[in-house]
Amino acid sequence: MRHDIFESRKCVHIKLPKEIHASLREKLFRHNITMQDLFQDYAESIADDSIRAEKTIQRLVSKKIKSIIESDVKKRENKGLIMGELDSNTLYNLLEEAEKNNNEK
Repeated sequence: MRHDIFESRKCVHIKLPKEIHASLREKLFRHNITMQDLFQDYAESIADDSIRAEKTIQRLVSKKIKSIIESDVKKRENKGLIMGELDSNTLYNLLEEAEKNNNEK
């Protein structure tokens, strides 16, 4: 019988590239730490609004925005709608400035 049903816990399933998964497992194994330990600790630091976790979240937001912009630029180029170099540089500069401001907090 499953015991986790009666606990106040949720299961989370994630997909990682094999190379990253193997490297992570190896590093954690050397320190006798499980993935459960790692992800639980990090989830707690995010929930507790730790500064380091907030910086990671902001870095991921910037990374995601850059990815969206690059994808949009490629789509526009494929349709013959080229974003001006000035426009793309302005967007990247705004992102870098926002990242810099978040890192200073």
